[in-house]
Amino acid sequence: MLRANNLSRVTQKRTLRGLYIWHQATPYACFLDTVNVSTSTLIYPGMVASKTTGEQVKVCDANDVPFGLFANFINGPMDELGGGTEIGVFRGGPDATFEVLAGPNSDETPLTPGVNWTSLNATAGGVALYSDANGRLTNTDGGGPVVARLVEAVSNSKIVITLDLRTE
Repeated sequence: MLRANNLSRVTQKRTLRGLYIWHQATPYACFLDTVNVSTSTLIYPGMVASKTTGEQVKVCDANDVPFGLFANFINGPMDELGGGTEIGVFRGGPDATFEVLAGPNSDETPLTPGVNWTSLNATAGGVALYSDANGRLTNTDGGGPVVARLVEAVSNSKIVITLDLRTE
């Protein structure tokens, strides 16, 4: 159940929805690395996570190796942790398919603002998606590994992706 910590967010939707995940993706139980993630950093489901030490994860930057996609709202008006550090990160192979929704504004979204997602539909083979410097999905290669591939951009605020967690 999704609980809003702010009355203005009562109608907020989860920004990551599994479409083909029952045998293709696993919500990996791990811990938020509070040394590398400040309490002012807003994390939305669908943002890219990278592993630090042990089973701790942080927000992926453009050069980190992606570990998976955050499953929780962390910090801010939709915080699901309530002071804890136990989180879920979805991992899986190319059969794991997700719907990723934009958040309520350009600061609170798992998608890089300003990308014209629907214009990418015409690219054969699916556009490679990467993590930007803030852990959001983008089509711009910042030098880091591929995170996912675009299946379809339903609109500029709703995309369908398959995971492509490369480690090279």
